[in-house]
Amino acid sequence: MATTYHCAECTDGVNSLRLCSHAHGTLVSAVACISSAGEYIVAQEDGVFRALTDAEQVEYKYAIYGGAIDCSIAPIEGYRKKRFA
Repeated sequence: MATTYHCAECTDGVNSLRLCSHAHGTLVSAVACISSAGEYIVAQEDGVFRALTDAEQVEYKYAIYGGAIDCSIAPIEGYRKKRFA
């Protein structure tokens, strides 16, 4: 079984810049290291960085925006404000 960690990153358009130097065991704990718009989460699986899977994208959107698990449905207006308005 692959060992997967998550970390927060941002980009300047060319380079990826790691925001946190520690490996988060869960995607939700990595989201806590995001502090401004434009930052995102990447996965590290067995020492190799990769983009989030579709299932991880759903978990990421839920952690950032809250609301329903089906993120294709817009949350009810006023239900919960986005973290980065």
